[in-house]
Amino acid sequence: MTGDIFRPFRLGQRWESATWKNVRWLDGIAGTAARLAGWDVATVSWDPALRRSHGNVDMPAIYDALGLPLDRAGWVELLRRPMLPDAIERELLDLFDADLVVGYEIPDHLLRILSRAGIAVVDVILHPVRFLDDVVFALRTNRADIHALLAQHAVAREAIALQAGLIRSKAAWMRPPLPLRPGAALVLGQVGDDRAAIDTATGRNRSLADHAGRLLELCADSSMVLFKPHPYDPAQSDTGITLRRLQAVQWTNANFYHLIAQPEIDVVCALNSSGLVEAEYFGKAALWLAPPLYRFGDTAPADGGFGDALPQDGAWCNPAFWSAVRGAGPAAVLAAVRPNRLRRALNADWGFSSIDKVVA
Repeated sequence: MTGDIFRPFRLGQRWESATWKNVRWLDGIAGTAARLAGWDVATVSWDPALRRSHGNVDMPAIYDALGLPLDRAGWVELLRRPMLPDAIERELLDLFDADLVVGYEIPDHLLRILSRAGIAVVDVILHPVRFLDDVVFALRTNRADIHALLAQHAVAREAIALQAGLIRSKAAWMRPPLPLRPGAALVLGQVGDDRAAIDTATGRNRSLADHAGRLLELCADSSMVLFKPHPYDPAQSDTGITLRRLQAVQWTNANFYHLIAQPEIDVVCALNSSGLVEAEYFGKAALWLAPPLYRFGDTAPADGGFGDALPQDGAWCNPAFWSAVRGAGPAAVLAAVRPNRLRRALNADWGFSSIDKVVA
């Protein structure tokens, strides 16, 4: 079990892994299920607190060997490099002495290293749709047989559309979040230091400030424009400063799902927010200002690469799934499906609980 081992996070005066919690979370769910299916499971991450069945990645030493500062700027520069030195790639590969590597949003460098070594990989990615009975994860792989298994457990678009319809139905009985005019547009903010906001071609952080002209056009084309800032984006970010200068834009902190369930909103605009994917299920036009970070779909892996990430039902959390991955007989399904199991384990809900109350 692994994750985005390269990503640092500032904690006071020092830097630690930004993703050690993700790897522990993944091991608790997929790792436990795989152990029950007969796999010998270990973790590899930048997490010196772990000892048993754990390979700690000495990331400060790797950054030092690369001549990069152990900070966000160094991380962005690492992402931009087409390759890592052979010695570092060999060092990393030695930690992943396994038949299968399962990771949470594995970085491209590590995907390439593992796939080139002939190691099967399953990458677990948080899917953009967050309004189902539980959060959905999309899985991608470099193995055609595993991709075929993922296809058997893919969440159907029709199921997502039906849930969006239920939310729209509920919103019809609720007081509107604010006065709206037909032909309105909604602009979504994002966290400035999120991985999805990085332009690896330039090393810059993308922001809505880069698209001020397009936002002006949106104001001219819409009856009104709402801006919903990301709760973790600083007030004085480039995005915040730019949106305040656009006097036609009205800021709102209303619940996202309550907003996109309103028939007056026609367009949802953002860099590459997950909300753009969700908005389309509510019948909105999605205006993407930057390419998405991940490719979701059903294309199978080919030529040593990775297939599309397929949104999954809860099968991957059970031993039977991991028994099938290793080609063994089916194991008993122990964890019955129930709402919010993964939402609780992830300790996050992206505002879904507000709209999901029996009476909101």
